[in-house]
Amino acid sequence: LNLAPPRDGDAAMAELVVHPAARRRGVGAALARAALAKSGAANRFWAHGTLKPARATAAALGLVPVRELLQMRRSLREVPPAPEVAGVRIRTYAGPDDDAELLRVNNAAFAYHPEQGGWTEADIAERRDEPWFDPAGLFLAFDDEDDDGALLGFHWTKVHLDRPGLGEVYVVGVDPAAQGRGLGLALTAVGVESLARRLAEAAQPTVLLYVESDNVAAVRTYERLGFGVYSVDTAYAAASGDGS
Repeated sequence: LNLAPPRDGDAAMAELVVHPAARRRGVGAALARAALAKSGAANRFWAHGTLKPARATAAALGLVPVRELLQMRRSLREVPPAPEVAGVRIRTYAGPDDDAELLRVNNAAFAYHPEQGGWTEADIAERRDEPWFDPAGLFLAFDDEDDDGALLGFHWTKVHLDRPGLGEVYVVGVDPAAQGRGLGLALTAVGVESLARRLAEAAQPTVLLYVESDNVAAVRTYERLGFGVYSVDTAYAAASGDGS
């Protein structure tokens, strides 16, 4: 059992694993009760894959779904060309001078999000130091007519070094003030095109992404680009509250 402490006002999050040889003995339910007792029934539980045993345990403990995270995937074969957006130029990351605008747009686009929102310069620097980071895989969109260099949106891609042939739509963010122009679709498509080129020699090149199931606009955008649901992770909380 791992019970992570609350972060920035969000509920504590619990993840538990039971050895296959010890299953069907109530171990999972006992661990879940211990987490609830520790947090005063205020924590949430992640059920990765939302498998039948996890659903049954949640129901037995009176837990209800409060969040669903979809993993969507598509092949990187026969990727359609990215659409252009009139008056918008897209370039790749030029270095730390881009960080202030990247942070501004990220935190505006994900103000509601428990993990992606509230980033600081340290969060950007941490990811820039990761072995998978490639400035050529971070795409930034600007308005051609805006002389002050205000960022409209971005798409951060990732290649999984430990899983050959697997790329990821790591983060797509659009400034709320720039929504409605097709930027999310265009930025996503540009990044997917880039991943297709980078992983062209793989046997089965694939791209994945994660998206909240209630982010209907984003889900529809990804479906238009050929993504389909691959798996679902569900967060559960006590039925008496939403775990927040």
